[in-house]
Amino acid sequence: MFITGCSTVTKISRSGYEEAPHKVLIKNGNIELRSYSELQLVETSMNPQGEGGFMRLFAYIDRGNSRSQKIAMTTPVYIQKKNNGKTMAFVLPASMHKDEVPAPTGINVKTGIRPSGAYAVYRYSGKRIDGGSKDAKRSLNEWIVKKGYRSLSEPINAYYDTPWTPPFLRRNELMIQVDTDHP
Repeated sequence: MFITGCSTVTKISRSGYEEAPHKVLIKNGNIELRSYSELQLVETSMNPQGEGGFMRLFAYIDRGNSRSQKIAMTTPVYIQKKNNGKTMAFVLPASMHKDEVPAPTGINVKTGIRPSGAYAVYRYSGKRIDGGSKDAKRSLNEWIVKKGYRSLSEPINAYYDTPWTPPFLRRNELMIQVDTDHP
């Protein structure tokens, strides 16, 4: 009964959020090749322990922007290693045109674009571990090589659930942008 209750709560909490639009091109077990259009993001840097980003981004979507506009929360939340640290990003709603994106008013918050393209994605549950689970990273890289694709990005972690969702019910993904035409 506990598992059923948790599952229902998780589905309800997810169902209220728009998910970054994509098309599944290939599905092979836990791995998918997806096509994403350009995504508009709001992002911020995090400390080396991966802390400090969420509340700055939440402030932005909760009227902490140049238009004092409330913006809908979406999923997933992206975390990626960049330079000597990490960045956390929220995807802005697909209905928001590029020209409608308000400027951030908070410190260390900026808007940006994630380029369109093909992404190899490994889906797993469990705790949010830096870089995704080791098995996810290894399996995804092996699959990319086996398919003859070329990696174009560092791994991107995608998290769909709240921190209080039991780990075994969480939807986590590890993504790598790939070139499917030129190995």
